[in-house]
Amino acid sequence: MKIAIDLSPLQGPHRMRGIGYTVIHFINNISQEDRAANEYVFYVLPDSLQEYDPLDPLDLQGFTYELKELKKGWHLSLKLPGKLRYLTHGINEILKLLESSLGDSRMGSLKGVDIFLQCDQSQTLPRRRRKTRLVVILYDVIPYILEWDYLWDYKTSKARGYTWKGASIGVIRRYFYKRFLKSNVRRADLLLAISESTAKDFMKLFRFNKNKIKVVPLGIPELSKRSSEQPDLIKYRQTSWGYFPVKASLAEFEKPFLLFVGGADRRRKLEDLVGAFNMLRAQGYDIKLVLVGDSMKGPDTVSTADTQRAIMGSSYLKDIIFMGFASDETREWLYEHALAFVFPSRYEGFGLPVLEAMQYGTPVISYDNAATKEVAGDYPMYASSSQEIVDYVHTLLKSKGPSDRDRAKMARYASSYSWRKTSQSMMELFKR
Repeated sequence: MKIAIDLSPLQGPHRMRGIGYTVIHFINNISQEDRAANEYVFYVLPDSLQEYDPLDPLDLQGFTYELKELKKGWHLSLKLPGKLRYLTHGINEILKLLESSLGDSRMGSLKGVDIFLQCDQSQTLPRRRRKTRLVVILYDVIPYILEWDYLWDYKTSKARGYTWKGASIGVIRRYFYKRFLKSNVRRADLLLAISESTAKDFMKLFRFNKNKIKVVPLGIPELSKRSSEQPDLIKYRQTSWGYFPVKASLAEFEKPFLLFVGGADRRRKLEDLVGAFNMLRAQGYDIKLVLVGDSMKGPDTVSTADTQRAIMGSSYLKDIIFMGFASDETREWLYEHALAFVFPSRYEGFGLPVLEAMQYGTPVISYDNAATKEVAGDYPMYASSSQEIVDYVHTLLKSKGPSDRDRAKMARYASSYSWRKTSQSMMELFKR
């Protein structure tokens, strides 16, 4: 069997987020038998467009593979002055939608390919060949469901103060988003949803034959051998030149701390976490807040305006530690020493950060959303507001956290979600 995979998500901003994470761990956990039994084709962006080397994070030992460059797709690169630039943008959106119906011409011929896997649901599937099965991984429809925060409809745009022109543009964006996903869903032979919750959302929105979609849960990496050495803890400090990484003192983590790891999307109400932290400090609890993630380098680097305002307005800003992107060793140490991992997300396609924290036996406080509850079960403490986060932290501080037995039970449960199982399930579906 010949399997083609689009590696372009590993060459841009998705590399260290959910999509890139999925590509890396799916490939790295393909069994030795499946590596030897199949041929692989990896599609990559041309050298001139590469931000990162897509092969760098991959373990390709035992693979027989070839690299193919993605060709230039239908795209108008003409730069027009002033508001005319919106014309170029509009034309490109129409071209993208048209190509999504006909197939992505960048892939060229798929002759000899049995399976084409697209791990990024926002990318167009290639033009079909008779014997090639098109497979796409489905993560979520967050921008459509949480339209107040993402893709506004006309009513929401007007409520936010936009003119009829601005509101109409919002409607058009929302239309293109849905039509593009609908095209991918229609053209794919097999849809792999990362959770039952995601599968239900897509079926409700697009109404297709349910036999076309299969649920393949994601996984978490197996725990590595733990080093007895203390990892170098790096935090970010503001200077007149911007934010720079510096070595953090171990003493800064001696007091209890709340931990967040992940991206600062609007659905993740980090302003609620900051609000809970402020309340706890105002009540006399000497704790800290540790923020880990690509954008967590300082108050004004966080990607959402509401969270920026909450952090900048905190009276306890000096006790918020910004660590940016952290190494596996650092995250492991933080999970093991945190009072609790707090994940105030209103919507998830799966909820990997929650499972990752649970794997270390870390108490988890999470907002109650369908996917997280499906995946993590009753192990997290489910909240819905800053005050409820505070109440759970009170409980942890008074009880000194769950027992060692409960922590071990939670860790075993989380470890049952493995990337090895994910890769095996996907490869078995490819063979059918």
